[in-house]
Amino acid sequence: MESTSNATGSTILCFIENLEAGGAQRQLIALATMLQRNGYKPVFVTYFHDNFYAPLLSSYGIRHVELPEQSKVGRIASFWKVLASEKPDAVFSYSESASMILCVLRAVRRFRLIVSERNTTQEASAMERLRFQLYRLADHVVSNSTSQAEYIKHNVSFLASKTVVINNFLDTSHFKPGHPGVTPERRMLVLARITPQKNTKRFIQAIKGVKDDGCRLTIDWYGQSFEPYHTECLKMIEELGVGDMFHIHPAVSKVEELYGSYDALCLPSLFEGFPNVVGEAMSCALPVVCSDVCDNRLIVGEENGNILFDPCDTGDIKAKIEQFCRLDSQQLKAIGQANRERAVRIFDPGKFESQYLKLLQP
Repeated sequence: MESTSNATGSTILCFIENLEAGGAQRQLIALATMLQRNGYKPVFVTYFHDNFYAPLLSSYGIRHVELPEQSKVGRIASFWKVLASEKPDAVFSYSESASMILCVLRAVRRFRLIVSERNTTQEASAMERLRFQLYRLADHVVSNSTSQAEYIKHNVSFLASKTVVINNFLDTSHFKPGHPGVTPERRMLVLARITPQKNTKRFIQAIKGVKDDGCRLTIDWYGQSFEPYHTECLKMIEELGVGDMFHIHPAVSKVEELYGSYDALCLPSLFEGFPNVVGEAMSCALPVVCSDVCDNRLIVGEENGNILFDPCDTGDIKAKIEQFCRLDSQQLKAIGQANRERAVRIFDPGKFESQYLKLLQP
């Protein structure tokens, strides 16, 4: 896409909590590179010190303003100083707390503000309701999932007119098949943080049932750990005796190097926004075994043979993992090929780029 005529010299601030190993971080970095290619000057602003993706950001020549960790009141002052010093033409926020502060500051300082909903609302808490009220001051609300956009449409109708769905993009030329063939013992990959949302404990319990039924497979879970949940999960693995099948590893930055060594991706989350890893696995021609929540069914499609389960039902998780183990090599190959074709068809970086650039137009 050619650079927009009014982009030259325009500063775009990109607010996110930190640069941890998360899907939102990768998407925002990708968006910043697209802005840069179109003549804008993106600047990242973070306020918690987890810099897993800082080297990647630096490799693109994108400036990073790292604010001190402060109370919410102190954060307001820091945000104000950044806005005053950078004088941005527009601001993107991929953080709920940052979005709320920026909406308040938007009331007294003029800049185009685009806030992003990266998850799905599970409970209309007081904080959720306050956030949506503050969004009245934003120019646009971007939901990366149809599920959240539908929630806003039906429950926060005053935001419906300014809400737009922009699904996560995927570079299918980067995430491409490299599968060596189905392994004699099935290997399943999980890429997710170790948190209650990702449903690790129920998943471990399901693996215990799979083992007891004599189904053999290896599961590798890569992701950033959060305490005390991570330690509790490790204790459960030991107590249930599934350490020979289930392994937890630290997060990795080059996830594309993992997909080719597995027979399927699993994502057992209780809820999601628009999970990057599902699309990436599909693009790499892997079958997907995942929870039937939010946009997951829309992403994988109902016709390709992927397997979905109820994430709150340990028995259903177990049954669907065993269903995967019973698939033969030809079935797995056919599902993977259908997933690759679907990924190429539905994940379009150009559409993602043009939709965001449109939001920056007067």
